[in-house]
Amino acid sequence: MKSPVEVKICGLTSEADAGLLEKYGADYGGMVLFYPKSKRNISLELAGLLVRRLKKSDINTVAVVVSPNVSQVTEIENIGFDYIQIHGNLSEEVYNSCGINIIRAVNIRNEEADEIQELLEIYKNCDKISGLLFDAGVPGSGKTFDWDSLKGINSSGKKLFLAGGLNTANVFDAIRTVTPDVVDVSSGVEYDNTDIKGKDENKVKAFMQEAKLRK
Repeated sequence: MKSPVEVKICGLTSEADAGLLEKYGADYGGMVLFYPKSKRNISLELAGLLVRRLKKSDINTVAVVVSPNVSQVTEIENIGFDYIQIHGNLSEEVYNSCGINIIRAVNIRNEEADEIQELLEIYKNCDKISGLLFDAGVPGSGKTFDWDSLKGINSSGKKLFLAGGLNTANVFDAIRTVTPDVVDVSSGVEYDNTDIKGKDENKVKAFMQEAKLRK
């Protein structure tokens, strides 16, 4: 098993959330932009505030978007994000315009390992894509997928992010099965009471311990 694995906590919506990343030593902080369908969608103004704060703690900042256009990419770069995580469509125009590293999201539905590897070949020579994020069929759903489908795949030197339904109870097994470079969590560290917005400190602490400290 790769050690230590890095941790990305996604869907930050407040300075309180950012403070938990600082307190417990997360490596990446993700923010959803330009996607009002998501309850975690935040404004550019708040994103800028959180980016400036996290940079002081050397936490990588990730703008999470769906099928962005060039104008949106420019706004993300102006804020100072380190990465842009792209779900949905990635057009040639957007790819060429990107001045920051791309994390390309791949949604796993019923694909077999060889089909996933064929998909990865598409991104093999895309220099701007520094990471590949594997998520469940419906991103943000809090559901897992068959981790065995990622066993033995060749990520062609790209950093491998594992997302999709991770939580304190399953992250150790996920790391042992997939050996990702980064584990990515959002709903798994939120309150059970969905009326309470933001990240649950107890869950963030427990997740970090399972991902970083358990051997």
